Parts: sequence; C-alpha cells; structure tokens
Amino acid sequence: MERPPRSLPSSRAEDYLEAIYILSQKGKPRVRELARRLCVSPSSVVEFLRRLSEQGYIIYKKGGEIRLTEKGLEVARKIYDRHVVITEFLTYIGVPRDIAEIDACRIEHLLHDETVERITEFVRKKMESEP
Repeated sequence: MERPPRSLPSSRAEDYLEAIYILSQKGKPRVRELARRLCVSPSSVVEFLRRLSEQGYIIYKKGGEIRLTEKGLEVARKIYDRHVVITEFLTYIGVPRDIAEIDACRIEHLLHDETVERITEFVRKKMESEP
C-alpha cells in the first residue's frame, strides 16, 4: 500500500516546532538552545526560523522572540504527543529509554496517523492494566 502524500511541514520543520514547544515549556526558547538541541549551527537555526515564520508556523524576531502560532502549536503538540507515545511503547517492549528516545525521534515522522492511534490505544490499555 502506498503511503498517502505528506502535507507540509517537513520532518525537519516538525523537529524544530517540537523543540520550540518543549523549550517554551521551560521559558523563552533561544536560537542557541535550539541549535544545541537540534545539533545544528545557530546560523542554520536562524535561516530555518525565518522559513517557519514565512510559512506561518512561528513568530520570529531576530535576536529575541521565538513563539509558535496557533498553526505551529497544533503541529508541535501533535508531533510531541507522537514522540511521547512511541517512546512509551518502545520502553514497554524492552527498549532502553535512551535508545527509545532516539528511535522515537526518527520514526515519529514516518508512521501513519492510524498506526499511531493503535499504538496509543495499546499503551493506554497496558498502563491501565498495570498496578
């Protein structure tokens, strides 16, 4: 079965939006923090932030504010939730957490929504059945 065409944003954009979302929970995200988290140069971050801003996913002001728009927040929450549930699933089946985090980051972009829904149901049922 052929995978349905993927609409924007790209997996790279999803990584940026997820990182901004996570860093926003701890305060105001900064270019250097994003660069460290994403293992890229600060200049690469600035370039990509401009692109995300042009696409309406974030509000970015050079040297300062980086904030998700409603559109960006919707994507960021979705990819963050996928990451969390995939990580939980992988750790449940015995994958060490550090490896599960790495793998979840890679596969969160590849799975069909239906697959993620089934994994989510599985994880919920397992968590409810455990003491």
